[in-house]
Amino acid sequence: MSLKPAFAQNAVAYQPALNAAWTGHTGEALRLIDAYLAKHPDDHAARLDRARFLAWLGDYAKADDALAGFGADDKEAAALHARVLAWAERRDAALALNTPFYAADPDDYDNAWTQALILRQGEWPHQALPALATVQAVKPDDKDTIALAKAVRLPLFSSIGLTPSLYSDSDDIEIRGIAADANLWLSDRWRLLASAARREHSATFGGPFAPLLGDNHVDEDRIGTGLRFAPSPNTALELWLGHSRTDNGAGSNNRTIGHLQISQRASDAFLYALTFDRDRIDQSPRALAVMRHGLAADLRWTPTLRDRFDARIAGGDLDDDNRRASVLASYTRAVYRSERVMFDLGLQAEGQHNTRHTRNGYYSPDRYRRYAVAASSYISLGQEAGLYLSAALGQQRDETFDNWKRATDVNAELTVGIFSRWQLVGRAGHSQRLNQFGRYEGTTVGLGLRYRFCEFRADRCPSVP
Repeated sequence: MSLKPAFAQNAVAYQPALNAAWTGHTGEALRLIDAYLAKHPDDHAARLDRARFLAWLGDYAKADDALAGFGADDKEAAALHARVLAWAERRDAALALNTPFYAADPDDYDNAWTQALILRQGEWPHQALPALATVQAVKPDDKDTIALAKAVRLPLFSSIGLTPSLYSDSDDIEIRGIAADANLWLSDRWRLLASAARREHSATFGGPFAPLLGDNHVDEDRIGTGLRFAPSPNTALELWLGHSRTDNGAGSNNRTIGHLQISQRASDAFLYALTFDRDRIDQSPRALAVMRHGLAADLRWTPTLRDRFDARIAGGDLDDDNRRASVLASYTRAVYRSERVMFDLGLQAEGQHNTRHTRNGYYSPDRYRRYAVAASSYISLGQEAGLYLSAALGQQRDETFDNWKRATDVNAELTVGIFSRWQLVGRAGHSQRLNQFGRYEGTTVGLGLRYRFCEFRADRCPSVP
């Protein structure tokens, strides 16, 4: 979100830069104000506006650097710094700066706006409602008030969704699926989860991925429900239990599935989630007969506003006497920010170890390794739409390879209706990997349609367009 600049009523020396920013040409505004500051480096207002322009571009790291040059007693710079940190989702640091301003003058529009933006983050977004009420009372029709109201209230909505998908690869595996889910608000700390899905897995009859008995396909029906509880703004517990039934044409198989998860925002820089789950291996029709009990740790560390490290460390016991351990780690650095485009570069590393090389329709290497250079970009198509693109170009091998082989992944995701009741997400991906059965190329396509609602609590979440 952007915020309308609090420009002076009278023209200033760098007025062309302000005019460009006001019309949405923030990159041009930054170029003009940099030229002005080259000749007038001590202009306090211009330096603040430059930091503001950088934040509007989404370049929070450079905005943070620009504000570091102001003294600790500069209240205007501190208030802007709190806003930048809020946009960058550094909630604790932003609260430490803005809360004294908000406490001293809770009716001030800017103080309340920043406080609401901060408090909407985390597991208790309802904490932002009092500050939002102040913002709406002061400037009810302002476009920034309307934008903030959408951002604050959307996490409080309930939703239902429908997700059809298709996976196919050159090993003649095809997985067609359609799933429905619901996320229902019960109270400020509790949410009810429910989902149902049908998937049809098929493979070449008599091949290594087809069922050993029955047809060349397996149909799976699954249904489940769960609860999500947030005991604090930083912590959430989630329990989901379900039932999975498969039919291979020669009989059915019924299993209990589910997961237990704890997720926590330990600090501004570190987040983690621990998940214990029980589920089927869904890589092929034959693999569906295998059950897995797994434990996974998802970690995210953002030591600076430019750098991010992610890792998923997982282990599991499979009921075909196999045990698996895997790790996927990545580093991402923010490289470029403009009005429409954000671009990041990074590295990925992946490894997997299995104790047994099974022939049960899933990949089970003793020592798989992959290294890749990764790039991603978000392209803004307006306030309600955006396109996310990503690619990873690398090399891979396992103990059966004579040398390193190419490994490429590309993905695209288009979202329409970011802040609306109806949201449509289209996804497509292509992967070029290898397994013990030979080289293959796989593609995935899918749609996600979501409807958000909360008429039963109109005071919390009034209608959005």
